[in-house]
Amino acid sequence: MSSKHCHGPVKMASEGALGEDDIDYILAGVQRRAARKGKPFRKEAIAEAAAEMTREEVIGRALERRMRVHQAKASALFDSQIDGMAGIGDLGDRFRAYWVGSERQGLGGSFSVEAEARGLQSALLTQVQRDLREAGLSGRVTAFRPDKDLELDVAREMARMNGGKDAPTGNAEALKIAEIFNAANERARLLQNDQGAWIGKLEGWIVRQAHDPAKVAGGFWREGAALRSGATPGQANLTASRRAFRAWRDQIRPLLDERTFEGLDARAVDDLTPEARADFNGAVDDVNDPREAFLFDIWWSIVHGKLDQLGGADDLADYRPPASLARSVSKSRTLHFQNADAWMAYNDAFGGGSLFDMQMNGLSRAAMNSAMMRRAGPSPEAMFQTKRAQLLAQARAAGDTKAAEKLNAAVREREFAELTGGNSRPEHLRLAQVGRAVRAWQVLTKLGGVALSSMSDTALTSQTMKRAGGSFLEGYGAAFGGIARMGDAEAKQAADLLDVSGRAMASAIAGRFVDTDGVGGLAGAMTRLLYKVQGFTFLQDGIREGFAQAASRLIGQQVDRAWDALEIGTRETMERYGISAKEWDLARRGMTHPHKDGVRSLRAVVEDIPGDEPGRRYWTFEALDGIGDKDLLRWKGLTGKDATADAARRARHDLRVKFQAMVNGMLDDALTEPRARERVQLTGLAGQPGTVWGEFARTATQFLSFSQAIVGRHVVPALRGYAGQHPASLMAHLILSTTLLGYMQMQAKMIVAGKEPRSFTNEKGEFQGGEIFIASMLAGGGLGIYGDLMFGESNRNGMGFTIGSMMGPAVSEVERAMTITRKVTSGDPDQLDDLPGDLTRAAKANTPFANLWLTRSALDYLLWLNLQEAIKPGSVEKYERNVEREQNTSFLISPSEWVDR
Repeated sequence: MSSKHCHGPVKMASEGALGEDDIDYILAGVQRRAARKGKPFRKEAIAEAAAEMTREEVIGRALERRMRVHQAKASALFDSQIDGMAGIGDLGDRFRAYWVGSERQGLGGSFSVEAEARGLQSALLTQVQRDLREAGLSGRVTAFRPDKDLELDVAREMARMNGGKDAPTGNAEALKIAEIFNAANERARLLQNDQGAWIGKLEGWIVRQAHDPAKVAGGFWREGAALRSGATPGQANLTASRRAFRAWRDQIRPLLDERTFEGLDARAVDDLTPEARADFNGAVDDVNDPREAFLFDIWWSIVHGKLDQLGGADDLADYRPPASLARSVSKSRTLHFQNADAWMAYNDAFGGGSLFDMQMNGLSRAAMNSAMMRRAGPSPEAMFQTKRAQLLAQARAAGDTKAAEKLNAAVREREFAELTGGNSRPEHLRLAQVGRAVRAWQVLTKLGGVALSSMSDTALTSQTMKRAGGSFLEGYGAAFGGIARMGDAEAKQAADLLDVSGRAMASAIAGRFVDTDGVGGLAGAMTRLLYKVQGFTFLQDGIREGFAQAASRLIGQQVDRAWDALEIGTRETMERYGISAKEWDLARRGMTHPHKDGVRSLRAVVEDIPGDEPGRRYWTFEALDGIGDKDLLRWKGLTGKDATADAARRARHDLRVKFQAMVNGMLDDALTEPRARERVQLTGLAGQPGTVWGEFARTATQFLSFSQAIVGRHVVPALRGYAGQHPASLMAHLILSTTLLGYMQMQAKMIVAGKEPRSFTNEKGEFQGGEIFIASMLAGGGLGIYGDLMFGESNRNGMGFTIGSMMGPAVSEVERAMTITRKVTSGDPDQLDDLPGDLTRAAKANTPFANLWLTRSALDYLLWLNLQEAIKPGSVEKYERNVEREQNTSFLISPSEWVDR
């Protein structure tokens, strides 16, 4: 049973991992050795030379060769895409677009590394979801409370299938889930091997182990324990670290298989980073013991978050050749557990989630790593720096100082780090823990009405459909039809074949308001539960599926059209994702090519529904399977010995990822899910998590990523114009539709709060439509709870608008606490009289699920109002008068009459 810091290692390269070039390279090496012996063509000399080339040398040199080949391919791909980005701005804009995408119109501007990764992620997750659903086991895997016994049985079965010594469990459900997971892991393994990784099948492997850095580091209060044990205040942190390492080491050592330490020698100490080496002395029993250094290196990397960063081939290649051939790709360290029970015992003590969480996250990581290696080579960081320097030299030579400034900007590195996970690595673990806990608490206490706030998503879905070449009405039909689950069997199947269920699963892993640096465990489960019970998950999944059905049909309706005859929006959307006339012509061939059995089914390509209106056809990714190998090879310009079946397979993959990226990009836009670009724009220069400024920035902008995405992905493109539409018409629809829906959601919030809808006139009869229009526009435009603060809705919790409140609900709660403290210390009788109500409203505002829109009014009248009146008689009547005056509304049921009944 094995686990690299986080992934399984390799025993040998998988079948097909060595291409013809690699084999030729190895044979040439054997021939050169034989020639040096003076007998280059003698069989015995060749055999002797081959024997001298040890396994380590052969594979080590093949790795070197393989990495150079894939690095060259990635470099050529980068140059080709950058050169082809006509209309994407200057070199700085193009460089940014390559990594995190651009909304500018032009070839390849949106086909970023992240877009490709998200497409691959959806494909991997969809297949798992589809297999689990067909087996009737989806609920068993996604249950709110994991079944630990089932998890253990699944782990045992996965280990046994991979050659471990674990005995069959006899649990049919566990066996089936293990088969599905193993099949998914195999797809992920081959996907990454195709892009330059070197992952073989490992005996007894389960899934990529996730570690909880807090547990491994000794817990939140570790210094206190050190002080109680006699450490001085100045030595508490160092003492706690050493104690934590020893505790982790002592617990893990009995669980590890002896294979973990094969090949180690005293040089293991030299592999420690300078930072780790500074803490090494005193932490281990013997500084000359390579096993101690090996384990300390892993422990230190876990605690400092280095294992969560992607490193291309470094992330996955686990073969360790001799020191003379060692590269960063060859220095990976692996933990081999004795069996599944030992693996699970470690996970229970130090793991960062359930087996099922790790499976899903492992596939997501594999997708990003595969995209990163294809587009940036086996060493992405090196290529990022090399290509940036290359473009910077070009910009300076051309005198383009603006492009040079963009390339040199620190935010470029932050964008890259957002893709690799570097932005999530905390400087100080416990400060990051506090920040995550605060933000998770704000989600649970402030987003009880997020389902109502998502009403405006339908307008954004309509806007996305228009941009893709459809109509506004088709967009609304897709959104409302999806929510109502109106699609027939064929439409639902088409959506499934566009990986919509994988997109839904990916959104559950990292949803709209989930912290980018990870909210796991109970907090993550509670967040998912909050979204589910109030209907937010139902609405989002419905809109996503409805849009996927409409998108499948939109493309399917145009299969008979040549490139120039496509809808303008469809053509522009394809161009943004690197799809030109050549790719479309290829896809059209696939759409009319039956499968070998001659049956034209929906899964094959396109479906003409018998008895339905003419032209109702659905396009899915499987249309690309109908393209002939010769056409694919011709598209790539491959002839002669290069025109192999494997080359055609790779070409099909390259074509598929463009369409996957496009469809998933459209789905993300339909729901305005924040991406790396928006996250970095909000916190890109704020510093790492675990710093004071970094945590403050993440907390203050916690609920702004959605608004940022609306501006960047809907407002700005509309201002430029698209799909043949003038910016004025696009902006008119965007403003009016979101304002109308914002008005509806604002009034709905009033009703669920037990109040009458807001009137267009105030108590003096004066018209206040302007204020209501602005409030509705901001609410529909994604300002959410910030709009509530500006226009009085938050007064239900006793907090008016302040500049500090615009910095996020967590900051406004700090203001509340300071206000209460000031009243307590003032000695003013009037202010002291307000304290009972202030405390009650503070408790209400910070109780998870208390503001759930389904139960909010009931809780108010059954609990909170009675509690407030009991603490201070008359305070409810005063609160009622204040609300009526400030919000120009009255209650459906008078709170003061309710408590006096």
